[in-house]
Amino acid sequence: MFRATPKLLLVPAVALALALSGCTSSGASNGTGSAASSVADSHLTKILKSKTIKIAVSSDSPGYGVMNASGDHEGFDIDVANALGASLGAKVEFVAATNESRIPLLQTDKADAVIATFTASDVRAQVVDMSEPYAASSTVFMVPANSPIHSYADLDGKSVATSRGSVGEQILKASFPKAQITGFNTTADSIQALKSGKVDALIENNAIVGGLVKDDPTLFKVLEGAPIKPALFSIGVKQGDQTWLNYLNNFIRNYTVSGQNEASLQKWFGLKLPAFLAY
Repeated sequence: MFRATPKLLLVPAVALALALSGCTSSGASNGTGSAASSVADSHLTKILKSKTIKIAVSSDSPGYGVMNASGDHEGFDIDVANALGASLGAKVEFVAATNESRIPLLQTDKADAVIATFTASDVRAQVVDMSEPYAASSTVFMVPANSPIHSYADLDGKSVATSRGSVGEQILKASFPKAQITGFNTTADSIQALKSGKVDALIENNAIVGGLVKDDPTLFKVLEGAPIKPALFSIGVKQGDQTWLNYLNNFIRNYTVSGQNEASLQKWFGLKLPAFLAY
């Protein structure tokens, strides 16, 4: 019968110890190097060095982000963007974004962040990272004031305007399959289509719709029915930059605690910040 000697047992034991030692040493070194590289490559580090931040925003979302007659961006999301730039001591460079282009702008590094009514959906979270929410809304339908459409059931067979790539488009496909989806590149185009009679209804953010109806109640009305799919708005960033995401979460908390968030919401929509978003 074969009997292992101490020397024979020692050889594989030493080999195993050396192998584990090599793996541990290499792993620790790589881990440290990776962490340092992550911080150095972060959008936060680059912004602090360049003193410039590129933020993708909407230019056609009333109340949230529009281009005024002077060529300047203004709105609730623009206030958030400017406050973010100020917190970093950085100049804000606005990048015009549509609902469809928001994610590609992040993925191609053409924008450091997206602040453009960016709903924190599970589908989007699979391809980009999103901050803690800074605002909330729901989705509603708007129709002409004299429209024969009075309820959600009346939307069957009717043409409904929506922005391509928006939450509204997703809602129509999932919950109103009998409605005829008419997609547009921008919110402004969707609104104009309703004004000109090219479509029967419009699906949009409740604040945008509420503002339009408030401005001209003889022209539009909100379709009766419960608001659909409450949404949380977050700042979108390229996937994998935890350092940048950590900063944005910290910024949002401070922006809200300072009262600036609700002050802006009051200014543009006359609304209070939902209690569940307050700190």
